[in-house]
Amino acid sequence: MELDVGLVVTLAVVIFVASTVNGVAGFGFALVAVAALAVVLAPRPAVVLISVITPALQIFQLRYHWEFRSVAGRLVPMLVASVVGTVVGSNLLVILPGYALAIALGLFALWYVIASLRTSPMLVAATTERRIAPAVGALAGVSNGALGASGPILGSYLLALGLTGRHFVFAISLTFAVMSAIRIGTLALLGEYTLTVVLLGLGLALPAWIGQRLGFLLRDACRRAASSASFSSRCWRRARTSSTEGSPRRSWRSAASSPLRSVR
Repeated sequence: MELDVGLVVTLAVVIFVASTVNGVAGFGFALVAVAALAVVLAPRPAVVLISVITPALQIFQLRYHWEFRSVAGRLVPMLVASVVGTVVGSNLLVILPGYALAIALGLFALWYVIASLRTSPMLVAATTERRIAPAVGALAGVSNGALGASGPILGSYLLALGLTGRHFVFAISLTFAVMSAIRIGTLALLGEYTLTVVLLGLGLALPAWIGQRLGFLLRDACRRAASSASFSSRCWRRARTSSTEGSPRRSWRSAASSPLRSVR
């Protein structure tokens, strides 16, 4: 990989933006980063480079949402299958030609756009969850290993389980963390890491950390604004209700007192 100042700046900007998205939404770093970097680099170097940065971001996410870790127990079957899928996907990343990876990445992004058009997730029952969890984990692992991203697959599944808010973020971050660790080990065994890639990835960890911290701040600000707006709305409705209920009483009292005043 030949580096120059313009390329390094471009990579830093892409990583910063993708990390900010990750901080706000809880996922999306790999999807944004790989899709953008694949334009600058070939798909394989983009995925290999992103694999160096991803683990740190997932660790920060897990620490940030650690109090919601109770959801981890129900994810075990999916996590075990995702390990196998990640090993298979990482080998596909090395074996498949670049144009095949580019086509697969484009189709994956198209599928994500189509899937995001759903207004509400399709919920699955507990018995269905036990049956499909290994398949979802394996598919997500293959996608994560070969394309560097699996957020749409995992996101759709976790929403179908009824996970929302910070429980959702912890669950998807835990899965990403497991797959990231397996992917790094597999790619290292396959000899995909060079000194240049490792040093560049470690250097890009700084804009990634800054972007994610900014995303956390934006997420908290949005949460506080939504809470404040909800509180103001409740107060307004109560004030209107009190005003509506109080008006007839005042009218009745004034009407009842009028004859007395006239008699006096």
